[in-house]
Amino acid sequence: MPNEYIIPSEVVSPKRQWSLVAVLYDRGEGQGAVAVGRWDGLPALAMRWNGTDDNTIGNPQSRGLPTWFIVPNEFRLAVLDELTRLAPEKAALAREFFVDAVVLTNTIGDPRHRKTIQDAVLDGIGHRGLTVKIFEPALSPEYIIRIEGAGDFRWERTFFGPVEQTPEFIRQEVHKATAYPADENSPQTAA
Repeated sequence: MPNEYIIPSEVVSPKRQWSLVAVLYDRGEGQGAVAVGRWDGLPALAMRWNGTDDNTIGNPQSRGLPTWFIVPNEFRLAVLDELTRLAPEKAALAREFFVDAVVLTNTIGDPRHRKTIQDAVLDGIGHRGLTVKIFEPALSPEYIIRIEGAGDFRWERTFFGPVEQTPEFIRQEVHKATAYPADENSPQTAA
């Protein structure tokens, strides 16, 4: 009985450089697949040919392990355009992955805290096309952070008190809430 080919969501090498976030398109056995992930911590679009039952590894491969080919930046848009045609439900995720977050509003009164908290929020999000609103109500010592994105993604949290209002705590909570589900270090907890 022949072995089954390795499906794209199980292709995670080389582990030191590559971190798979999501498989965006998979035509199946012996066909092409497209994914987004991080190469040396930076967003990357990747492609590969799936294997077959007779040649389970597919291509590319390195030292007997299945790997992804990183699409050069100058070809990324062409691949994303075709992905929009073939799998429109995945196109927004793919495009969002390569855009940095934008802060639309930040009403924190103290300029030092305003910048520090904003930087913590953006660092927690990473490279992801989300919009951010940060509020400090005039008569209340709390920060309210609202993050929105594609696919009706919306997360809001109130941070109150000296422990919750530290940049480290906010960065960690924002990262947990906005990480892609495939990111093993930070499961998505946003509803």
